[in-house]
Amino acid sequence: MSQTLPAAYRARVSNDNWHNYSVLRHGAFDGMLVTSKNSGTHWLKYMLAIAIADTHGIERPKYFSENAVRPYIGWPKDKPVFPQIPRLAFSHTIPHRLADWGWARRLASLPPYVLAVRHPMAILASHHAKWEYDIQVDWMTYLEGDPAGKQYRCDIYWLARFWNRWGDVRHDAPGLILNVHYEDTLKDARAVLEAVAEHWSLDLAPDAIDAALAAGTKSEMANHTDPEAEPNVLQNRKTSLEELFTGPAMDLYRKQVRTLFRHDLGYDLLTPPA
Repeated sequence: MSQTLPAAYRARVSNDNWHNYSVLRHGAFDGMLVTSKNSGTHWLKYMLAIAIADTHGIERPKYFSENAVRPYIGWPKDKPVFPQIPRLAFSHTIPHRLADWGWARRLASLPPYVLAVRHPMAILASHHAKWEYDIQVDWMTYLEGDPAGKQYRCDIYWLARFWNRWGDVRHDAPGLILNVHYEDTLKDARAVLEAVAEHWSLDLAPDAIDAALAAGTKSEMANHTDPEAEPNVLQNRKTSLEELFTGPAMDLYRKQVRTLFRHDLGYDLLTPPA
């Protein structure tokens, strides 16, 4: 299959696999949240931050923005803000091949991971709706993607690289990774928060989880929008997946998926999510 892939894509995959050493920072943390883009990252992080804050009796984040939540679930380069809470970080990273090997995972002391993803069709639709004002390309052009990974923050090629690498690690170390679907969070956010807490040994108080669920509604989060954060996070996409993925668009998407993806991360990738 590799010979049918665009040369620019193969070069980008090689660079991600062998030159991205960010995973080596993860050993400093008690848990890592790794998310595909446009997969409810702000929502999940905000609910977890509220639950952690209430459990430990510290101030809540003022907003749901990335910067406001960083003291609770930060970037891997961040220093601790609240020493009394578990050290947690998040990333969209695509891991180095070292993460595939047990001896390297042990040497790097990799923590338990929560891998939060969403159906790729919904990610692509959401990303285009959110960033259309910036990327300024039509839907079909965006759906074709950029094999070199330079034109878009996220496209079908980025998703394939992310899906394949984390799928590899999950296959080799299934106990290390809790796979969380955005769609399951929509159906039962409490169950997801409890599963994440168990995976990371957070010991969240039940009333703190209740508070997090109340704070995590879209209407309540709208009251905590950071005026200095990126726009259009709480978007309401107006065009349905059924309308977007029809005819030539669906044919192109399915062709790309069959060519690029080696792992499904629990999804039927070729069918729109229910």
